[in-house]
Amino acid sequence: MNEERRKQGTKELIWNPEIVPVARAHAKDMWERKYFGHYSPEGDDVGDRLDKVDIRYSLAGENLALAPTLSTAHNGLMNSEGHRANILEPKFRRVGIGIIDNGVYGKMFVQVFTD
Repeated sequence: MNEERRKQGTKELIWNPEIVPVARAHAKDMWERKYFGHYSPEGDDVGDRLDKVDIRYSLAGENLALAPTLSTAHNGLMNSEGHRANILEPKFRRVGIGIIDNGVYGKMFVQVFTD
């Protein structure tokens, strides 16, 4: 992601380990409850998930991918206008990523961005 941001002249994202459990929990929840989306079945979105663990932010975004490899997921996200916009958004300064390996079914990737 930071390589893509550098190409655009955008500051690199800072890894935020506090966000990682939020991203990982959403990936795990989607896999276990068999849904794929930014909203949980209860209607919670990325902001709700960050709020529940008291992570401070004024802007948040999220990318999701289900793919066999990191490279495939990254290429897919970069070839999607909305996901690419999140990755390159200059207002986003921090990121945490959750990856759940589901064996032969691929990996679930969740990128969570904050300002």
